[in-house]
Amino acid sequence: MKSAIRLLSKLSIITLVTAFSVNSYATSNDEYRGLTCDAKKQAIQTKINQAKTANNTNEVTGLEKALQEVNTNCKDETLEEKYKRIVVEKTQNVTDKTKELVEKTKEYAKDKLNANQDKIDALKSKLNDAEKELTEAKNNLADYYNKLKAK
Repeated sequence: MKSAIRLLSKLSIITLVTAFSVNSYATSNDEYRGLTCDAKKQAIQTKINQAKTANNTNEVTGLEKALQEVNTNCKDETLEEKYKRIVVEKTQNVTDKTKELVEKTKEYAKDKLNANQDKIDALKSKLNDAEKELTEAKNNLADYYNKLKAK
């Protein structure tokens, strides 16, 4: 009975490790963000080769499933739409933050309290962060187009 429990425990651990490995590699495709589907495939294949060299069968299994997922679902047109959508979302975020900063600055100016300067500075910081995210999103889209042209 104890040996059966140990076996089940070991199988459970192996199953969890494999599931985690597959999940982490399937979701880590975003680390290749800004690349074309071909570049994603090549990057995953390189990792598969490294994992095979290291005799890491769990990693190979997860990477092969991630590669299969990219082969099945990745389309350059879909990536382009994704990058464009992110730029639109980030642009809207910057617009919202700018509007909020203007409104709060006017509101705080009426109060004439210096204590509100910290709140304005915090809003400026959030706006600055949103602008950085927008710049990054635009750069990713530009990188995507450059890699697509280089194909």
